[in-house]
Amino acid sequence: MTAIIIEDEILVSNALEKMLTLIDPTIKIVGVASHVEDAVEKITTLQPDIVFLDVELEDGTGFDILKKLDSTKFKIIFTTAYNQYAINAFKYSAVDYLLKPIDPTDLQDALIRAKTAISNAKEHQKLLTVLNENLEKKEKKIVLKTSDQQFVMKVEDIIHLEADGAYTNFVSSKLKVIISKNIKFYQNLLDDNFIRCHQSHLINIKHVLGIKNGQLRMSNGDMIPISTRKKSSILGMIKGI
Repeated sequence: MTAIIIEDEILVSNALEKMLTLIDPTIKIVGVASHVEDAVEKITTLQPDIVFLDVELEDGTGFDILKKLDSTKFKIIFTTAYNQYAINAFKYSAVDYLLKPIDPTDLQDALIRAKTAISNAKEHQKLLTVLNENLEKKEKKIVLKTSDQQFVMKVEDIIHLEADGAYTNFVSSKLKVIISKNIKFYQNLLDDNFIRCHQSHLINIKHVLGIKNGQLRMSNGDMIPISTRKKSSILGMIKGI
């Protein structure tokens, strides 16, 4: 496999190249670029299998490069400096990224995913569009992947999540999806509008219509239980809506 590194920090670029040589000698680095136009030219000419793409460059962004390309059939692994908002945007968008300074184990895992990923240009482009919108703080969306499909859901449309062992049921105003991640993962990921009202339930406070018989009545009519321990704090939040 061939790869191109797009990175404007020379130390990061050199370190990444050395790590790649050690971790997987079968990957050949065919080009390195630090500016938008140079990157576009190298990707177009060299047609790599993988592109390591810095989110922020001196003269633009990784998305400026992608917009100038006719296609994005190659696998993209973004690199980004620590920024909690950016990290959450990547997690929401289900797009692969490496946090600087790059950890060799994370790099190895990203390479495995890149090699085993099924190439689907249309679906890949959808993920990139969602990521760009999330990074630009537009309407926040989350990508939910099942074994054979992926769904893009507006975060504001999510009504509640329900734990089902190691799985999580997502219920929105438009659809229901079962995802093979536990509810704790989404509790840590979703914003402050999502409250864990019960061991098995995470609710979007904006979709709470009221309370009846000790349960929360949601905008779609679902009744969600409240744990005894959480009752007083949840009632306080409801009164504040």
